[in-house]
Amino acid sequence: MRKGDTKRQEMLNAAEKLFCARGYEATSVQDILNVLHASKGGFYHHFASKEDVLKTLCVQRAERAAAFTAQALEKAKTDVERINAVLHGFMPLRREEVPFVNMLLPLIEKPEGRSMAMIYQDALSEGFLPLLEQEVASAAANETVCPPVRDMEPVVLHLVNRCWMDVAANLLRVTREGQWYDTAMLLNTLERYRRAVEVLLDAPYGSIEIIRIEEWEEVSQRLLRSLESN
Repeated sequence: MRKGDTKRQEMLNAAEKLFCARGYEATSVQDILNVLHASKGGFYHHFASKEDVLKTLCVQRAERAAAFTAQALEKAKTDVERINAVLHGFMPLRREEVPFVNMLLPLIEKPEGRSMAMIYQDALSEGFLPLLEQEVASAAANETVCPPVRDMEPVVLHLVNRCWMDVAANLLRVTREGQWYDTAMLLNTLERYRRAVEVLLDAPYGSIEIIRIEEWEEVSQRLLRSLESN
């Protein structure tokens, strides 16, 4: 890695830590520079703005998730396990992603936040679509799944995206209105989207598992507690 690239990545690493610890809006460019003992000229040589930093971080998180999932696929033994591994890696509501998603959530209801969520999802789709296409094709060849329509993989990823965004919207709503979060609603949301993916792929009933219920509940509760404390 060239010296300039190393410095740029150091800025990204410092910014990500600050964004996750303090919140994106509470962190300034100067805060990032203070950690690195860097100048504003050095920062603006690499990034146009603080928003540009977050956009880059969203893309990097998506790339890491895809790379991690590609490695996880080496351990999966069956067609269904491999498809589920791809769906799980694509889903941002995972234990590993809690700090980053927690930082993004307060932004989602704002114009710049919605734009950021789209950038994040576009990057996820770019990395995960080839993985899903590969696994669905392999499973279809083995007659494990039988999608009734060709090229359903982008629709499947869109549904998984809608799933986590629906949960995020509900978490923000109940926090804003001071309501009690209904766990049953959480599970119903997961089941609705899980079943929709199963139908699109014509997979065996009950075989698709986007995320384990235990992890789903844990992550949502962690996010909810964080939103309530802010």
